[in-house]
Amino acid sequence: MKSLKPMKTRLYLIGCGAAMIALTSGCSKDNPLNPNGNCFDGNWAEQYTDELQAWSNAATIYNEEPNQANCNEYKKAAKGYLDALESIYKCVPTTSRAEIKQSINEAKAEVDSEGCD
Repeated sequence: MKSLKPMKTRLYLIGCGAAMIALTSGCSKDNPLNPNGNCFDGNWAEQYTDELQAWSNAATIYNEEPNQANCNEYKKAAKGYLDALESIYKCVPTTSRAEIKQSINEAKAEVDSEGCD
């Protein structure tokens, strides 16, 4: 079984980075960096909390019992989390969007390339 730590750490850092950018930029329509405003009425973190928990649970299960089915569930949960991060994309300041999008795409590619051995 390959270690999940590097991929898990990378995905966690992407989530933290997106969270910090959204928190520090504010989501007011008056903010020129985010004219879309609102950001889920300030509850944008709720948009990915369930997926983050599902991914964490899947990682724990896969680490405890590394088999093909658990690996597939882990990958599915990781991609679900990354998809959920994309749902808060409008809360990211426009100056950081390309970087965040690239990080999410790289993380998805990494999930796809990981073997289940």
